[in-house]
Amino acid sequence: GSHDSFSYWVDEKSPVGPDQATAIKRLARISLVKKIMKKWSVTQNLTFKEQLEGGIRYFDLRVSSKPGEMGQEIYFIHGLFGIKVWDGLKEINTFLEQHPKEVIFLDFNHFYAMDESHHFYLINRIRSAFGSKLCSVQCVEYVTLQYMWEKKQQV
Repeated sequence: GSHDSFSYWVDEKSPVGPDQATAIKRLARISLVKKIMKKWSVTQNLTFKEQLEGGIRYFDLRVSSKPGEMGQEIYFIHGLFGIKVWDGLKEINTFLEQHPKEVIFLDFNHFYAMDESHHFYLINRIRSAFGSKLCSVQCVEYVTLQYMWEKKQQV
């Protein structure tokens, strides 16, 4: 798997994310600070597609809304904002369409500046991206690769 899987691209022009301390947010007003932040925020240099092609099947995902932005849009985040979650999910789904026996794990494990509507939005985006490829809720001890292949489930 990969850590901070989406962090191959973060926007140093974006606001500092809500995952950062107040002191970092204050320092980030100095333009050089965001350039430094970008260097330590980017822990992957490969896109989702490139990671998948390289054999990565577990993705560590952190998401956030943008402060002051209207609507429910959410972004990948690691200090600075990355791409929209929806764009990343579509990229992953394209790979899965081309590789029907591949199974991936999406570990959404940090949520920042998200209310209930953002969580519903995320769930709907996941369902829209993967549909019947999503593993149905089962007792985990019954879920095997064979089971997922038979059900044509990949996520």
